[in-house]
Amino acid sequence: MRNITAEVLPIFAQRKWGGGPPEGWWRGLSLAAATTLAAATLAACTPQVVIPHHARTIVSLNPCSDAILAEVTGPGQLLAISHYSADPRSRSMDAATAGRYPATRGTLEEIIALRPDVVVDGTFVAPATAAAYRRLGFALETLPIAATVEDSHAQIRRLAALAGHPERGEALIRRIDSALAQAAPESATKIPALVWEPGGIVPGDRTLIADLLRRTGFANFAAARGLRQADQLPLEHVLADPPRAILAAGETRALTHPALASLRNVATARLDPALLYCAGPTIIRAAARLADVRRRIS
Repeated sequence: MRNITAEVLPIFAQRKWGGGPPEGWWRGLSLAAATTLAAATLAACTPQVVIPHHARTIVSLNPCSDAILAEVTGPGQLLAISHYSADPRSRSMDAATAGRYPATRGTLEEIIALRPDVVVDGTFVAPATAAAYRRLGFALETLPIAATVEDSHAQIRRLAALAGHPERGEALIRRIDSALAQAAPESATKIPALVWEPGGIVPGDRTLIADLLRRTGFANFAAARGLRQADQLPLEHVLADPPRAILAAGETRALTHPALASLRNVATARLDPALLYCAGPTIIRAAARLADVRRRIS
């Protein structure tokens, strides 16, 4: 099978021909490669929203950056979001917001057709892919997983500056801080809470959900017992040393075990797994949910 990327990449890496493209440049391209080039040309010729010169166009390949960029970019800047945000199981934004943007699977051909100024992705980008972005003239920004609210604020400011709208970033941060203030408990007493994911997996203490637990009046039950990120806490250990609250993030079969019914003073509640990992505007929903759980327990 012919490598479409290998055929198309050199052409787009030299997009500015001095007096037009060399004669016969298109000869020898496979049908698939020619189709890719045609799509890119068509996209380039399609009327676009007028974007200020200081505001760069962006393609997001990460569900966490999808949600932040949807808040801090101007009209026409966010050319596409990741396919994760089109999936209810993995998106970090509501369906209506996600539906406003095209979604891609992050292939190089899709990005070539969109021709953004910047590609935003997670930190696990293959070196060959990063090199291809550079050759094509696309800047690459990588977004690590935020471990604290402060990390999240820094990421928001970084992406808002990238989009040329720092004021939008500050507005989002004010909304997050307001939501956290509303979710803060009146009592200083911390409720030991176990966030339990499928397979008995628990979050470590240096995680965003652990920070949000602290801010909303909970103590990370697993971390207090020396467990780290992605460690497992078996049902038997929970029965022998139960927390005050169990927050089930996902379909955890252990929660339906009859033995749990014998535990006294243990509250259980569902926690959307989408609230665990992404920061930015997701913090607003996570704080509201945790505050609601705490009120019910209290």
